[in-house]
Amino acid sequence: MAPRKLDLTDHRYGALAVVAEAHTRKTPSGSTVTYWQCRCDCGRTVDVPAHSLRRKKNPTVTCGDRGAHRSGKAHPMYGKRAEESGNWRGDSVAYTSAHQRVKAEHGPASGWRCACGCGRQAEEWAYLGTDPEPKLSTHADSLGSLYSTNPEHYAPLAMTCHKRFDVWQAQRRTGLPLGAAVIEAVAA
Repeated sequence: MAPRKLDLTDHRYGALAVVAEAHTRKTPSGSTVTYWQCRCDCGRTVDVPAHSLRRKKNPTVTCGDRGAHRSGKAHPMYGKRAEESGNWRGDSVAYTSAHQRVKAEHGPASGWRCACGCGRQAEEWAYLGTDPEPKLSTHADSLGSLYSTNPEHYAPLAMTCHKRFDVWQAQRRTGLPLGAAVIEAVAA
């Protein structure tokens, strides 16, 4: 009895939605590889082998157009009003979703130089403390951290610059002497 053929139609893998089976191809070893036509959230259509979509380590989850994905065009909320999404609605955004919003708006921080002027490659988006009505995180990993729901209140920073900036922000906010703020930040 022949094995049942796997149908990936209407499955979603990251930004790729499987539309239909595209074609099959024989490998030099004689096995058959099935390619699936996928529509990416950025609008491009690509044919992807089934094993690339389904593998556990480093699966294919985008069309590969780095420009579209870096600009945020591939994000499901690109070009839509904030009201059209459940967890992106106005100010009812959690800490993690706020950072995802920044990444969708400005791309990954690694695509930028550090905003402090050190010349290093940025690694993280840092909240600048400029929002007049900041939110306070209640999530276990970021408990007590201030954040903004507006992507314009973030800047790309290298990790060391981000840590220094957070210590300075804590010292400025709490009025603790700088040494106490550093000890408190290192202990956290």
